[in-house]
Amino acid sequence: MPWYIILFYLFVFLGSVLGLLFFFKKQGDRLANILLGTFALLFSYELLYNCFKWSGYLTDESFAHLIATQDPLWVIYGSLVYIYVRQVLRGTGFKKNDLWFLVPVIIIVVLGFPFYGMGASEKVQVIQEGTYYKNVHMPKNGIWAIMLLMFFYAWLTYHRFGPSRTPGFRENRWLKWFIGCYFGYVLAFFFYVFMVRFELMDYRYDYFVDIVIVFFIGMLSFFGFVQPEVFEGKAFKEVIPFIKYRKTGMSEALSIEMKHKLLAIMDKEKPYLENTLRLDDLAKKMNLSRNHTSQIINQHFNLSFFDFVNRYRIEEAKRLLAEAQDGKTTITQIAYDVGFNNRASFYKAFKKFEGQSPSQYLKPQHAS
Repeated sequence: MPWYIILFYLFVFLGSVLGLLFFFKKQGDRLANILLGTFALLFSYELLYNCFKWSGYLTDESFAHLIATQDPLWVIYGSLVYIYVRQVLRGTGFKKNDLWFLVPVIIIVVLGFPFYGMGASEKVQVIQEGTYYKNVHMPKNGIWAIMLLMFFYAWLTYHRFGPSRTPGFRENRWLKWFIGCYFGYVLAFFFYVFMVRFELMDYRYDYFVDIVIVFFIGMLSFFGFVQPEVFEGKAFKEVIPFIKYRKTGMSEALSIEMKHKLLAIMDKEKPYLENTLRLDDLAKKMNLSRNHTSQIINQHFNLSFFDFVNRYRIEEAKRLLAEAQDGKTTITQIAYDVGFNNRASFYKAFKKFEGQSPSQYLKPQHAS
């Protein structure tokens, strides 16, 4: 047996163990762990399928019924990633709309049913003759639709839960790495399909691409493991050793002192009311460098500079909205008064922090 197949069998074993560890992992969200564990187990199965393919087992009638069973998995991975991220960041559990994720899976199974329903000897004959696409309803170019859907899942997850939707600095940083790993997997898979379809690479050499895919899936799982620690306040440099940080030269005691100084500046001077406020302006008030000021905000408040400032602006806006009972002060005017440059950015920030628009926030105020 070639060395690379033995190596992938090892990956299958490690992936299976990893999946089971997620199922029994106590730290973090239970459902999120199960989702990521399911992802790891399904991917381990796909690797096992590839090992059987490279070993020639799929042309044996004993394994023939495994042929093409990995196809539906390609559209399952993205949905698992989406629901996992939503569960981690929102804790909403499963929703009725999640059933739509099953539609592509069902379509692939239905299109391939003529082949799935064959006997073992018939399947082996079809594969040996290279007539698979003549025995299914799936068009030969259907793989591009699958690839498009995989890219769509990556975009959808980041669009729904990215920086514009999630205030937390650590959460956003984790999300970028996590989605980046899934996107890397999809990109590697796309590269393989493209190279094979345009006859730039023999399909039998897909284990080179699988090595890259295994790396990205491994990274995806790693970020699933460190997610609880990151969200509970640990810095990335404590849980992700391969990320290099520049030495800031700021002690813990000075960091805490500067945190209180920043709070005092925000409460007394209210610099956030200036719509031209920039990080450099705040750094000058604190008599710190730009990098040190950013570090204080990220570390102690788990927010980016803009979200940190906007959070104060939204709190001020809520106070003004509660006082605006005479109808003379408009929401737009309040937006400008608290430091926003336009109504749109105010609405976006308000919904990000409060989960509703200023108009929706006002309704209970008026009702009471």
